[in-house]
Amino acid sequence: MDVRQSDIDSLEERVRKQSYSKYMLNLRMHNVRSFKNQLVTFDFPIAAIIGTNGGGKSTILGAIALAYKETKPGNFFPKSNIGDNSMADWRIDYEIIDRTVAKSGTFSRNARFVSAKWRRENVAERDVVTIPIQRTVPANELAKFRQFIGIIQKTGVKKTPINPKIAEHVSRILGKDASNYMRVSLKSDKNKSILVGMKDANDYSQFHFGAGEASIIEMVSKIEEADDNSLILIEEIENGLHPLATRKMVEYLFDVAKRKKAQILFTTHSEYALDVLPAKAIWACIDGSAYQGKLTIESLRALTGSVAKEHAIFVEDEFAKDLCEEMMRQYGIDAFDRIQVHKAGGYPYVVEVLNHHNNNPTIKHKAVALIDGDNPPLTKANEYVFELPEGAPESIIFGYIKDNAAEVAALVQQRCQCPSISQDKIVKCINNVMIDTTDHHLYFSKLGEKLGFVSELVVRRGLCSIYVQNNEDKIKPIIESIKKKLSI
Repeated sequence: MDVRQSDIDSLEERVRKQSYSKYMLNLRMHNVRSFKNQLVTFDFPIAAIIGTNGGGKSTILGAIALAYKETKPGNFFPKSNIGDNSMADWRIDYEIIDRTVAKSGTFSRNARFVSAKWRRENVAERDVVTIPIQRTVPANELAKFRQFIGIIQKTGVKKTPINPKIAEHVSRILGKDASNYMRVSLKSDKNKSILVGMKDANDYSQFHFGAGEASIIEMVSKIEEADDNSLILIEEIENGLHPLATRKMVEYLFDVAKRKKAQILFTTHSEYALDVLPAKAIWACIDGSAYQGKLTIESLRALTGSVAKEHAIFVEDEFAKDLCEEMMRQYGIDAFDRIQVHKAGGYPYVVEVLNHHNNNPTIKHKAVALIDGDNPPLTKANEYVFELPEGAPESIIFGYIKDNAAEVAALVQQRCQCPSISQDKIVKCINNVMIDTTDHHLYFSKLGEKLGFVSELVVRRGLCSIYVQNNEDKIKPIIESIKKKLSI
């Protein structure tokens, strides 16, 4: 399934109106591992937790699970008799929706580690589905499959086809027919089972599956069997998956969030898993702090001063990154080799990231942020925040190209790499896209299709370069001001 903006809007609205029987609105961790006093809000029913190794991704996953009776604390936070003295100060506070407890509004609960023991009074109840990283361990390395190893064929088994709905979801994620998968279980112990597939005329067992094949079937099966309003926790969702399958898996989670009113958290190191998520659905962890917004791992490293270049500019998204880099190329090339542009999530997250970076006493050089021109005024003046020309950048740039289509058609032909398309047709295509497209985010992909399926990236960067070149009076002062603020 494709994720539409209307899907995102309806899920955001459901959380805003608290239209759930069971939901975790937020949690605050006090002295939990590296988190000293960290609030994490769940403004969207799907949340991705990214971050560096040891940054705190699994801690957040475990912290939310601990709110519910079904979770044993030791599954996420085992207590060692060596080196775990600091757990004595751990506390997690929760704001919870549970209509069986409170018919309206929310209520609070907490989990504390006191006197070498977890304390959880009046623990909320909810179906919690945990999908650990061990799902991608090869079958021949797992003890539960040892009974299925051997040359002699097992007798006394029962073959059950995979549920057709599960097979349908798996097929969409893997991009191949999954209708021939079966689960083979022992009649003597139906809890012991193994998956079997078919390729051409040959059966093949889970011992010969691809790394992600069994993982997807197991994940989808567990999720489909879960109760409505469940909490679903997935460790490293991309493990063993092709990037396209990772994206398809997240698209499937949107369907689950809508259909089953589930709340889903997953950890990931893959940006493909973040593509379809809104900025508020992403939390990035590093060094005991968590930041909401669409940061990349590269941007996270920049927060601590670990940048490949001397100075940093934080922007909202990939489009703004392309635009900012083009502005630097044309009007700040003397400084561009000393500046790195990082996408850091939408507004206001980008400003929060900037403030954290600039307040870090270990960082030698201050950074700046370049925000889109369609944001509300800053709640607090910030001399390190600069703004693009007023309006949504995509609309401003495509609007300029449309208004000047006849004059810039030759440049579009050159920079969008479509020499076989006549300039008259290019003008017509630009006007048609403006008329037919209501979402400004789609202008560049739609024009690429009309120009002979030219890559959206090529079209976007080509039109950005034309706009920047022909609007020196608007763009050059911004770059000069940024260079001055960065003392370049």
